[in-house]
Amino acid sequence: MASQNPSQSTSQSSGPATGDQRLDKDTRETLVSVARHGLLLAWSFVVLFPLYWLASMSLKPPGQANALPPDWLFLPTVYNYIRLAQDGAFLAAFANSVVMVSASVVLVLLIGVPAAYVLSRYAIPMERDVLVWILSSRMLPPIAVVIPFFVIFRSLNLFDTRIGMVFMYVSINLSLVVWVMKAFFDGIPETLEEAARVDGATRFQGFRKVVLPAAKPGIFSVAIISFIFAWIELLFGLVLTNFEAVPVTLFVYSFIGSRSIEWGMLAAASMAMILPVVVFLIAVNKYLAAGLSFGVVIKE
Repeated sequence: MASQNPSQSTSQSSGPATGDQRLDKDTRETLVSVARHGLLLAWSFVVLFPLYWLASMSLKPPGQANALPPDWLFLPTVYNYIRLAQDGAFLAAFANSVVMVSASVVLVLLIGVPAAYVLSRYAIPMERDVLVWILSSRMLPPIAVVIPFFVIFRSLNLFDTRIGMVFMYVSINLSLVVWVMKAFFDGIPETLEEAARVDGATRFQGFRKVVLPAAKPGIFSVAIISFIFAWIELLFGLVLTNFEAVPVTLFVYSFIGSRSIEWGMLAAASMAMILPVVVFLIAVNKYLAAGLSFGVVIKE
């Protein structure tokens, strides 16, 4: 009987220890989860607070928009938005941006996607040099190339024209589309096209019916990014437009005067410019997430 007591005491003592260890593990996992969600919540607050500040400023009466200390509690008003909707210049600039940016996205996809496919599937002489040359258009800061573009646009009668701004947006985003889409095409096995050709499809049919559907997340991604880059562009619009092809970003900038700033109207115009992009991103968020996580395998 005495020889059984140590084993019994050991088995009895091991039971509570295992339970305590399980409790400690569950507690640690809960604390880690709470800390992670707390950090994400704090970071979301940091990211979204400027948008809240901008929205609240746009809903304040003119005398309260730049009050110090700020009025945290106020009666919202849509006065600034009504003034904005009644401003024909803003509506024209907004329409200009919608038309020019949408046309540039369509054109840059029509040029960049086939170019990326050719660079991915065909043996191009000096391929790396060609890719570096394409990327070089993004290496220089915009301020370094805006004057040459101004001279070219003046000589070709493209200054202050919507067509000229469309070409400008295409030149800004073309290298991005080519590089990103080449990575997508590199990640799509060529055996899919070979199987289509065995079934009688031509090279173009294999590209249109096999490769493009597989690369749809990437196409959506570069379309979204190209749209955003063109939509928020200011410098080229400031130099290359005057009246007819003024983008909405330049109109928003016009509220910043040399002696005063119309804070309420500036905030309202900024929100009107940001809101379509936010709605667009929410609508196609699943395509953007899929696109940014796909096509990372580069063919050697």
